[in-house]
Amino acid sequence: MALNILSNHAANLAHRNLARAEEATNRSLLKLSSGQRVVSARDDATSMAIGVRLDSTASTITSGIVNVGHGNSMLQIADGGMATIDNILVR
Repeated sequence: MALNILSNHAANLAHRNLARAEEATNRSLLKLSSGQRVVSARDDATSMAIGVRLDSTASTITSGIVNVGHGNSMLQIADGGMATIDNILVR
């Protein structure tokens, strides 16, 4: 191995290992602070995919509930209109 004064191999290796350790620490802190076991697909791709699918399903169900509420309101308005027409015809 040739010796090069412009480069310090040991320092470069230590820097790379320090960066990896810092990244692992940041991932652990992110998991701890979020309270979730899976934060990204890197942690567990299958669980992440299932979680995203469940979130999508929950969002779809929530939208369905809102739509049912709107439909119910529309039916109440139509019922009120029909009651008014009935009152007019009875007179």
